[in-house]
Amino acid sequence: MEISSTKYHDEKSKTYDKSYNEPFWQFYNDITWAYIEKCLPKDIDKSLVLDAGGGTGLWSIKIAKMGYNVILSDISSGMLKIAEEKIKDQNLNGKIKIVKCDITNMNDFKDNTFDLTIAEGDPVSYCSNPDQAISEIARVTKKGCYITVSVDNKFVWFKRSIEKGNYEEAESIMKTGIAKMPTEDGNYYPAFTFTIEELSEIFEKNNIDIIEKIGKPVFTSYQDANDEGKYRKHLEIELKYSNQNSFAGFGGHIAIVGKKN
Repeated sequence: MEISSTKYHDEKSKTYDKSYNEPFWQFYNDITWAYIEKCLPKDIDKSLVLDAGGGTGLWSIKIAKMGYNVILSDISSGMLKIAEEKIKDQNLNGKIKIVKCDITNMNDFKDNTFDLTIAEGDPVSYCSNPDQAISEIARVTKKGCYITVSVDNKFVWFKRSIEKGNYEEAESIMKTGIAKMPTEDGNYYPAFTFTIEELSEIFEKNNIDIIEKIGKPVFTSYQDANDEGKYRKHLEIELKYSNQNSFAGFGGHIAIVGKKN
């Protein structure tokens, strides 16, 4: 049965962080942080960062600990409740403001407000209108400032359907871009998937200059974080090559770093 992404994340919120507490997701997050960190504004005291669709606050908390002021927005009340508890526990109430809103309609924020906007964890894939979401992200970001967006990779979902022998589903994904994201109880919610070219086109349409295209991850689904040396070597390889055009489109997820022109 199809359910909404919002309903799923509301129900999943209490166990959401625990379900991503695995070596693979640590590896994935280290890749993500490597490009977010390069985009952080230089003036910490005067900058304002938007974590759009930021869920339980993973990136908001990490960025706020560096001294930045952050606004964490999300459509899921359940996810924001968990974020609020984590923010309070870490004494970051003065650095992070929570705003409940839809990424496709961020009327709470004025044009050209943020010095950096991130949409990580695929909120653009899980919203109702990805084009409108990126349009809103561009609107609220200041000119000359960075934007990062991560989404589900159409190639991966198409390939999975082919491997299952479900050719009808594969063709549907290719035609509509919509995949069925399975839940633990046998239901699913729709997710928009993209190729690098499709996501790039939306960026360019909204006057966002593309700086970097990244696959996350491309070369390995790293499962063992106990060998620190090996882990760091794998990460070094990912960061060196996964932003090359020949490789980026093979990542489990894809991300684009851009700058509003």
